[in-house]
Amino acid sequence: MTFRLLLIPQLLGLSLGLLDRHRAKALTRSLAIWLCRISLQCLSRPYRLRTEPCIIFAPHQDDETLGCGGLIARKRNEGLPVHVIFITDGSASHTGHPGITAGEVGSIRRREALAALAILGVESCAIHFLDEADGTLKNLAAGRESALVARLAGLIAWIQPGEIFLPCSPDGSSEHDAAFGFVCAAVVQAGVQPDFWQYPVWSWWNPGLLIERMIFNQGYCVQPTEDFQPIKTRALARYQSQLEPIPPWSEPALPPGLVHSCNSGHEFFFRFIPPLPGADAAGTPVI
Repeated sequence: MTFRLLLIPQLLGLSLGLLDRHRAKALTRSLAIWLCRISLQCLSRPYRLRTEPCIIFAPHQDDETLGCGGLIARKRNEGLPVHVIFITDGSASHTGHPGITAGEVGSIRRREALAALAILGVESCAIHFLDEADGTLKNLAAGRESALVARLAGLIAWIQPGEIFLPCSPDGSSEHDAAFGFVCAAVVQAGVQPDFWQYPVWSWWNPGLLIERMIFNQGYCVQPTEDFQPIKTRALARYQSQLEPIPPWSEPALPPGLVHSCNSGHEFFFRFIPPLPGADAAGTPVI
């Protein structure tokens, strides 16, 4: 018993040390995010609306609103055509949850996406669900990958976009990175040459990725959400399955700090040149 009592101060000190390290990590991340945001605001040129159709590619239901909600609302307010293509069914956000199945999660996220995009002004006929199994994009078999690229290419060729928006690569998510490669391949297959913009989502949670992008990308712009901020906030609020914990889990699928970073008054986009036939699917940064 005496030995155990002697261990209490050491165990308490270890716990406090871990807590301090967690706080220090959170503070460091918050500072890095703030510095990235200030730098991007100072260095980015204003985004200029184009009248041609645009496509917002979202690996998951919520990416489009997190990264481009203000842009979508602004374009739709001007009567400009916006299509949103969801690549996965979003069913893996609560893998291992004891009270909800992957199929139920996918159904919930589909309903949430329709509700969010209705608030942003996107017509239901311009919302496309490809329903690839969430969590599988990085390991698709060759035949499945070819079929997905062909489906993407068919939509791109039909819509004939002047602009394409999709999450950054790398973005701190293997699904986002894989989706980027598939969209690049589909653009080549479709034979179109739209402006190609990347938007950060999970990059905000790993500011090193943003710093790298600022260093190696000179083509980036800023879209203040301004009057459309309340609309974006209301649209984001539709994603309750991601913003609120589902009991018995005590933490939400999306960290609140990440949501705040994506909904803080400005959206940033990084320009890429679509890959040429035979080029690396990662694309070529504008430098």
